[in-house]
Amino acid sequence: MAPVGAPLAAPDTAAHWSARYVGEAYVEGANDCAAFAVRVQYQVFGRDIRLPMARGLGARDWSRQIDALTEEYAVPTETPVDGDAVLMRCRGRLSHIGIYCEIGDVAYVLHAMKNAGQVCLHRLRDLDKQGLWLEGCYRWKSNDKTNERSE
Repeated sequence: MAPVGAPLAAPDTAAHWSARYVGEAYVEGANDCAAFAVRVQYQVFGRDIRLPMARGLGARDWSRQIDALTEEYAVPTETPVDGDAVLMRCRGRLSHIGIYCEIGDVAYVLHAMKNAGQVCLHRLRDLDKQGLWLEGCYRWKSNDKTNERSE
């Protein structure tokens, strides 16, 4: 046990499944936040999530589309687990998705960030330092390869 007042040891993020993705390049349409989230759902959790590929032309359209799709694909949860979706706001608009990770009892989000140009792992409590605000955590409705929507 650590002495009173001693800082807690940082969680070992290198040993977590998310570590293999950190640093991957952000590529619009191929490895952006939505494409990345879908790929990780399949590779790590065996979920075949099929999000529509067509996206709104501007931030307002994209925000509306995310809001409309949320109910179809996921349900809010107050007790997220690894793999749950994390929806975030940027500049007041719903505009970003990531993947919930718990490492050493610390909540993180793994996400492909356009302004960073790569996949990042950030503590949920530090999202505001990245210009992002937590909208909520969501449990995917499809937990296996049964979501067959393709558009």
